[in-house]
Amino acid sequence: MSEKEFLKIAAETIVNKDATGLDQVFKEAKSTGLSQDALLAAMTKGLDAVRLRLRDHSVSIPEFLLSVDVLRRGLNKLKLLKSPKKSSGKPVTIVIGVVEGDVHDLGKNIVTGVLQAYGYHVIDLGKDVSADRFLEKVKESRAAILALSTMMSTPLEHMRETVVRCKRELPEVAVIVGGAVLDQTIADNFGADGYAESAVTLPEEVRRIRGTSSISNLIEKD
Repeated sequence: MSEKEFLKIAAETIVNKDATGLDQVFKEAKSTGLSQDALLAAMTKGLDAVRLRLRDHSVSIPEFLLSVDVLRRGLNKLKLLKSPKKSSGKPVTIVIGVVEGDVHDLGKNIVTGVLQAYGYHVIDLGKDVSADRFLEKVKESRAAILALSTMMSTPLEHMRETVVRCKRELPEVAVIVGGAVLDQTIADNFGADGYAESAVTLPEEVRRIRGTSSISNLIEKD
């Protein structure tokens, strides 16, 4: 079997939500010498395919999340493989949370899982998070992206304040906002760098604001 065929099978295990098949892929990968980057690219390609089907309403959210779970299983197994070369950087760090005044975190939890599945280092601050706490953690972790969520209209002023302060105090950090009450116009008015309508659109939005490809977006540039 060629490397191309092997990686195609790896991608298909994510599409098919086939955890057993993915386990077999990793058993064989140990003897083939495939790099972590190649396997990550294949699995990410598989999840992208499912994500696009979710966008087109040909799969359900539970089905999508099953594929996310299989990919996350794969990420854990990647750590057991020896890459033939050292990584040129470290995973991009994203700080995420629900803004002060909102305790609804189901959507945020799904988004966190998706980001982790795509290989990002996610620091989840939970719900009802103040602007001070967001900025403190972004500075402490040297995060590249701050992701803010709210499902309610009443905390929007807290979100706006957090965006404004982040752009003023940490202009190098990109801010993405999302939630049921937001749209692109509100995000633009707040001064956010990006807006994600849902977990389905978020990976593309992260790639867009970082100006990177699907794989290189996972690595911080020195």
